[in-house]
Amino acid sequence: MPTPVSAARQCLAPAAVTALDAAVVSARRRAHAQTTSLHLISALLPQQAPPLLRDALARARSAAYSPRVQLKALELCFAVSLDRLPSTSSSPPPGDEPPVSNSLMAAIKRSQANQRRNPDTFHFYHHASFQASPAAASQVRVELSHLVLAILDDPVVSRVFDDAGFRSAEVKHAILRPAPPVPLLGRLPARARPPPLFLCSFAAADDADVPSPAGGAAEENGRRIAEILARGRNPMLVGVGAASAAADFAAASPYRILAVGPNSIDQITELGVAAAMASATSGLVISVGDLRELVPDDGELQERGRRVVAEVSRVLETHRAGRVWVMGWSATYETYLTFLSKFPLVDKDWELQLLPITAVRAGGSPGGLMPPVTTAPSFSKPAR
Repeated sequence: MPTPVSAARQCLAPAAVTALDAAVVSARRRAHAQTTSLHLISALLPQQAPPLLRDALARARSAAYSPRVQLKALELCFAVSLDRLPSTSSSPPPGDEPPVSNSLMAAIKRSQANQRRNPDTFHFYHHASFQASPAAASQVRVELSHLVLAILDDPVVSRVFDDAGFRSAEVKHAILRPAPPVPLLGRLPARARPPPLFLCSFAAADDADVPSPAGGAAEENGRRIAEILARGRNPMLVGVGAASAAADFAAASPYRILAVGPNSIDQITELGVAAAMASATSGLVISVGDLRELVPDDGELQERGRRVVAEVSRVLETHRAGRVWVMGWSATYETYLTFLSKFPLVDKDWELQLLPITAVRAGGSPGGLMPPVTTAPSFSKPAR
């Protein structure tokens, strides 16, 4: 039996209530007898809706299509599915709200149970069960993210996502692992930005608080890079010692390192063959080098950079289950942000993991990979 909308609202947190109200409006406008999961997900797709689902779809979408095209395809698929639902012949009376369907109410109940078992909130609800009545303790206000996760298990909703080229499992994974808010720092005004994340390692003998290069920095950086590769992620080194750390790892790495970039465009033709042979060897690490070379000002070099990124993305997608990784570096965080703004899908397609490198190897940079770090002329303590 369908559930009244007022009863369903009592189970939801404010953001989820807003989404349910939008779904009710959509069902009423279409003269549908019930408010279903299709109505609720469809209500989360417009720009004015909460960004939870759209952000997850942007990271879970297929690399073969542009974000705008695939999102429009999903909106069209939901519109077609809603048009197939039976409509009532007579218009509903003013103020009448189509009740919540059994499938949507079941999703709300599942999300209530999942949220109660969530490690982050289990202690709260367990404590409330002893402090309040059983009815009040069982009344869990479902957050929007938990509700969407439960609805994505609905076969009807999952089929619509499949029609638009999405996989419900990947969308759920994107919701559970939100995008890091780091790229938003590039949009802040200069005065509002926090201090730089990566500081030079000055060898100031008269100030014990200033870090100096550690003797085992190369081994430590190599170990951190190897751990990221072992987890199936692709390291992106950022910091004043990033190029040195990448060169040290390449010198001691058991993997084959294949350098590709706008200035070595001929190497791109070897990517496919080298990646195909990676499973029979220790593995292949594609080094895109300094990110600054992938975001140049020159028009011809920009086209070469786009070609490098597109080919690396294709190889990683083709050999996702093989022993193929990609690695790059940047001396400054601003260059890394510029790279992500120019290629916004790389963070997902390449499965990047940011690795800060703050220690510079004694003796400067290797083989001209990056200019030597300029040490401040004087950081002496002020006279007391």
